Amino acid sequence: MEEATQQQAARKRRRLSIDGRLLAILGRRNPAIYDIIPQGPLSYLSRVSLNPQPLPPHELGAAIASEFIRNVWLTERFGQDLGVALRDLEDWCPTPPRPPKFPPWWPPIPIPDPHPDWLTDYHLGFAARLAAATAGADGSRFGETLAQALDRSVAAVETALSRAT
Repeated sequence: MEEATQQQAARKRRRLSIDGRLLAILGRRNPAIYDIIPQGPLSYLSRVSLNPQPLPPHELGAAIASEFIRNVWLTERFGQDLGVALRDLEDWCPTPPRPPKFPPWWPPIPIPDPHPDWLTDYHLGFAARLAAATAGADGSRFGETLAQALDRSVAAVETALSRAT
């Protein structure tokens, strides 16, 4: 009897995992299915876009750094030159006083009236995310590229702080 109950439970787990995969396939084909089902697979940026308030600059910097890390990882994964990923760094992590250019696949992000330390806060968020990512990537080309980006971001923070004083 107990064995039959365990088999039923195992079948239910298998059925749920198949249903989850089926839902993911349906969701890719018709994203409107997630309107019916709460807690659909939303990325951090998608969840944030549901709230019309602008992101704090450190969160925006961290989100852009995540995009940069993803691009570097994909570039390395596909065996391309990592210098390609570093070319976007000037746009995403600019030297002050230039504002950042956001990735073209992002929706327009309004920056109403930034306070004087906005760019410094942005770079701090960018640098913090890069520092967290470089912790486990030492010794690889991926880690070296992230370390270069981190150095540039820290330099941008130092430049912004020296201009403020």
